Amino acid sequence: MGIDRLYEPYEDNDRPEHRDGRRWEGTSAGASDIGDPSDRYTYFDEFKEQVDAEYRADAVDRGCERVRETEENIVTPAMKRIEAEDPDRHLVGLEFRLKGRDRLEEKVAVEMAAAPELTAEEAFANVKDGIRYTFQYSEERYTSSVYADCERLEAAGFEQVQRRNSWTKEEYKGLNSWWCVQETGQQFEVQFHTQASFEAKQQTHAAYERIRDPTTPDEEVEGLRRFQRDVSATIPIPPEAEEIPDIRRRT
Repeated sequence: MGIDRLYEPYEDNDRPEHRDGRRWEGTSAGASDIGDPSDRYTYFDEFKEQVDAEYRADAVDRGCERVRETEENIVTPAMKRIEAEDPDRHLVGLEFRLKGRDRLEEKVAVEMAAAPELTAEEAFANVKDGIRYTFQYSEERYTSSVYADCERLEAAGFEQVQRRNSWTKEEYKGLNSWWCVQETGQQFEVQFHTQASFEAKQQTHAAYERIRDPTTPDEEVEGLRRFQRDVSATIPIPPEAEEIPDIRRRT
């Protein structure tokens, strides 16, 4: 439970110092020592922020441990078995299959800012790419192999939650999908790339991070988007890749 259930702002006519002339005692020695009522509310605002941050950090720590266990015991062994079924394509970037803790905590904070009613645990559960994998294919076999690997993932017991085809986009080429481990409810991401589209993604990753940073100036963002478009324009599109349909089954 967050501190919101323990602390709510007072209306002006319901402040403790206004009630029956009684002295407001506060809820801690530190607060009671503050004379100016406005300083008291500043104190509690800062205290609330500190407690919320600690609560969020604890939820992220516990979530990261659950993610690690699911990745290690269920998902990665299954992905390696699936990889072994077709020697003409392979997993790339496997060493980056776990998203870093700091990035996960940042995503949880963004989720909670967008939906304040969420608990930190619920916000963590909404992060779909704490575990992520990438299959890399030849251009000639790309489309048929993507369909085949989606079938293999389902046969392994994973539920496809979403699939997004970006081969028609200007700033990013590839196909992203999200899956659910039914035993734990943990989601993970699988990207499907050619060598050219994977290399382009790596080349433009720093630009993508700068674009998503709200402090990046608009002029710089436009230049970065132009850079992404220029890189993506050089990527050959595999036959029929643009026709792979999007899937949206559930949130």
